[in-house]
Amino acid sequence: MEPSLFTAPSGRLVPTILGQKAFVPNPLPPQIDHESLQQLLSAADQKLGELRGIGRYLPNPYLLIRPLQRREAIASSNIEGTYTSLPELLMFESGLEDQPRALDTLEVFNYIISLRRGFELLEEIPISNRLVCHLHAELLKGLPRHRSGVFFPGEYRQDQNFIGKSKDITRSRFNPPPPPVHLQCMGDLEAFLNIPEMGNISPLLYVAMVHYQFETIHPFPDGNGRVGRLLIPIVLRSRGVMDQPLLYMSQFFEDNKDEYVELMLNVSRNSDWLSWFRFFLGGIIQSCEKTIETIQNVRELQDAYNKKCQQARSSALLLRIVDSIFEKLVITVPYVQELTDTSYTAAMNNVSKLVEYGILEETNISRRPKYYIASELTRLFER
Repeated sequence: MEPSLFTAPSGRLVPTILGQKAFVPNPLPPQIDHESLQQLLSAADQKLGELRGIGRYLPNPYLLIRPLQRREAIASSNIEGTYTSLPELLMFESGLEDQPRALDTLEVFNYIISLRRGFELLEEIPISNRLVCHLHAELLKGLPRHRSGVFFPGEYRQDQNFIGKSKDITRSRFNPPPPPVHLQCMGDLEAFLNIPEMGNISPLLYVAMVHYQFETIHPFPDGNGRVGRLLIPIVLRSRGVMDQPLLYMSQFFEDNKDEYVELMLNVSRNSDWLSWFRFFLGGIIQSCEKTIETIQNVRELQDAYNKKCQQARSSALLLRIVDSIFEKLVITVPYVQELTDTSYTAAMNNVSKLVEYGILEETNISRRPKYYIASELTRLFER
């Protein structure tokens, strides 16, 4: 890390290993002139309000929340160089674990479990070091040592870490706070996360501050980027900004990865909070717009599928299966049999009808039971 680049830092440089310097961010919040952000804040608030309104009138929000969470997990993992496709993830969820990229898919699957666990924990405890460590433990659960490193998931690091392409700290781009200073930083962040009143700080700027601060502290040996992005919807939920967890930003960050990283670094080096806030607010607007578009497309497709079934005078059970498909995207005949509490033959007949209507498509996986995927719906979420 080059100390001379920290011309007006939003923290302080301290000594660390091998004669290097590390950056310790100031406690939140920074002193910011919000005037120049008012127009962008209003636009972001308006888009969030639109998304909230749509969410409140969804008959079953989880028909959309589950697929949106899968998309979030894939995008967030892509940023870290862990790649899997939506069909691969869906097959993994359905029990097909012997895939070529099974370990990558497990990491992405863990992200979804961690996200859902975070929302569950929010009902029991405040956002805290305890909750953050739970997220990290779920994220790296079940991964072999060569994937998760020589450390225990869910525990803060005990060594200096650094960010850069080289494995040599003398050639790093950024060095987070050294231990044990990083623990004090996390204690300060926990206190900020639990202030009862935010004063004149917009909730959207609040979550932007929290995301920067967590990524800068980098408290874990690995998985910091993903945990930091997991916290965004969880913090929004905790502050009452979103009733339903429908807003996810990792696709925006992936699409703008270089700018995302550079702007957070510029906050540390030059205290350039305004550029980071503008980027983050723009990301909220764009993410809301894409989610709203996805919701509209899904509802149109759902209406079209329901009409197909009704016009064919199919049973009410078939409409129930269609609803389930929108949440799972991949099904098997035994699953339909259990869902509908019917015989295997009746379940097979219903699945065959959905294949005939173009709602399901049999996969080319040569194993039992056969897997059927909602290809049109899957493509919609892959966009």
